[in-house]
Amino acid sequence: MKCLFCEIINKKVTTTNIIEENINAIAILDISPVSDGHVLIISKQHFTNISEVNEQTWSNFLPLIKNVINKLKTSFQPGGFNIISNMNEIAYQSIFHLHIHIIPKYNKEKGFIWTSKPELKYNLDEVIKKLK
Repeated sequence: MKCLFCEIINKKVTTTNIIEENINAIAILDISPVSDGHVLIISKQHFTNISEVNEQTWSNFLPLIKNVINKLKTSFQPGGFNIISNMNEIAYQSIFHLHIHIIPKYNKEKGFIWTSKPELKYNLDEVIKKLK
């Protein structure tokens, strides 16, 4: 099965949307943005999601995220950002190649809206016991 992000990285699909890159990752404008300046940080090596990424690649994500955020602050002056990585189909991952969304936030009621409908089986003490 072909991976769109691998094809972009390997230049089998051409795009002018790459805004910055480093040795392990690229920053590219999302083609279906939820706000102006919505960027994806994509690993150059294929990892399905964040649980598979190696430390060398991961260590290059933070500097690229910070550079992109600074560019977005200067160019668009958003009030804040949502930084998200969906993992697996149940969590709305649609391209199964590691990527992080940087979504500028201009209005609390528009663009990406974080909503939740808690579905809890355990209280906090039970969760702590399970995770320790």
